[in-house]
Amino acid sequence: MLACGPDVVYPSRHRALYRNLRRSGVVLSEMPPGTRALRWGFPARNRIMAALGAITVVVEAGDPSGSLITAHFAADLGRSVGAVPGRVTVSVAEGSNRLLRDGAVLIRGPEDVLDEIFGVGNRPLTAVGSESERVIEGLPSNVRKVLARVELGESVSAIASASGLSVAEVRAAIGQLEHEGLIVPGALGWWERAPRW
Repeated sequence: MLACGPDVVYPSRHRALYRNLRRSGVVLSEMPPGTRALRWGFPARNRIMAALGAITVVVEAGDPSGSLITAHFAADLGRSVGAVPGRVTVSVAEGSNRLLRDGAVLIRGPEDVLDEIFGVGNRPLTAVGSESERVIEGLPSNVRKVLARVELGESVSAIASASGLSVAEVRAAIGQLEHEGLIVPGALGWWERAPRW
């Protein structure tokens, strides 16, 4: 995804990568051909990048940074946000560590990304009917609130706003609901009730 026109190579040292992408991949840009890279174009590009993925993973980010802008766009869209932890004494990890503090998914490797996208490792429950009601009744009230909002198809930020919970609390509740087998990741970063319930 480019922050300039689709025919502009920026930075110019990436000319070989650009040619390779045009030949065997895709070059995306919302800018008209010939548009040079301007400062405002990068946040604009980042919002599209956040929308294209099921999860945004921040490997390393200072504070502030373009990666944090992308992570915030992703969170606003209800997409998952993950971060790789960094040393607390290193400035280039301040942003990614802050995301983790604020409730981003801890990413230790590719398995964590796949688990977040596909729900690998969730404990499926086999019981139905009264068993599901018993499980739901046993949940803390804040988790039941999140479940009710998930059923409405709301984003993480919308659930937080409607329930009075923080984004981090909503993400924690979603994690618990996934673990209980009550919800599964749906398309485009949303969640839905598990079919067995």
